[in-house]
Amino acid sequence: MSTALQTERRLWQELAARGEVQGEPPQHTHTPWAVRCLMGAAGWLGALFFQLFLVGTVFVAARENAAAMAVTGLAMIALAALVYWRRGGIAAGQFALALSLSGQGLAVYGVAEALGTRVVDSAGFWAALALFEALLALVVPNRLHRLLSGLGIWIGLAGAVHIVLSGGARHEWLMLTWSLGWLVPVACALATGFTLAEARLCAAGRHTLLEPLADATLLFALAVALVVTGMSHPLAWLADPEAGRPSAAHWIGGGLATLVLAGFALAECRRLAVALAMQGGVLIGVVAFGALMAAAPAVVAGVLALGLALRRASMPWLGLGIATIAIGFVWYYTALHWTLLAKSATLAAAGVLLLAGRYWLLRSRTGREFA
Repeated sequence: MSTALQTERRLWQELAARGEVQGEPPQHTHTPWAVRCLMGAAGWLGALFFQLFLVGTVFVAARENAAAMAVTGLAMIALAALVYWRRGGIAAGQFALALSLSGQGLAVYGVAEALGTRVVDSAGFWAALALFEALLALVVPNRLHRLLSGLGIWIGLAGAVHIVLSGGARHEWLMLTWSLGWLVPVACALATGFTLAEARLCAAGRHTLLEPLADATLLFALAVALVVTGMSHPLAWLADPEAGRPSAAHWIGGGLATLVLAGFALAECRRLAVALAMQGGVLIGVVAFGALMAAAPAVVAGVLALGLALRRASMPWLGLGIATIAIGFVWYYTALHWTLLAKSATLAAAGVLLLAGRYWLLRSRTGREFA
């Protein structure tokens, strides 16, 4: 018997002992990973042949008709949603996923062509894309599809925010860190709010819908934090006064993410009924660490993801948090626009702070045990 089945049986026995369940545990058929991979590949292969047929019969005839391409894309999405609602096997699910992604691309391309290529440079287009992906997340009942739709929502929001905040700057792509720097704390706050309210969401029956969207939110927050950490140039304003806003992007992202991290730490302390003195010490330590690593928002966001993962007992979130911390440290230390002295001093101070905090927490726990 596998470890997963043993764990399931043990949990079922504990629930039965409490009188919360009755009878024998349900039987689960665990498909081997090799079979799942083959079935998934079969689904993508079937979608490829279907789309080649579609290209040969419909797309070639309608390549000059943007409206026809958009309608065809919407029809493909509807077909994928129907396959999902019928709840087929692995191959059917992967076929529907490939069909939906292709349909979304075709629909967006057709709408852009129908309205004119310059519509892509408007914030309204990207906001509409975010709304379109949100609608798909509500309609299509599949976890992976909702995860990708959640990423599509954030991509649309990022495009709209960037166009609004860049304001036709001379080097518009350099303003990307400025616009994304504001989205890092927003995404972190939403992921934190989901974690703190997860029990209530389960009781309300909304967890199935919101969990993949929370996964997408955390993934977007960590990826964007890495982009801001790697692209921000804090001394760019010395050479170009117009670059003042991009040079402050990492400070904004790191500072506001630190506030979110401090709020989560305080909420956890209150949930665990920690003494006020320890709450103050934890809060001071978190704020001090965030202040030292504010120039590396990816590190702060990674630490927050680590705390959220431990709160939820989520291995995927834990892996994302650890990877983000490691990559964020590397990108911060290898950045050429920081002096080696400044980077070494901040990293050493952050390390000393963490060791001191660990010693204080262990000492406090030991003192409470002997009291």
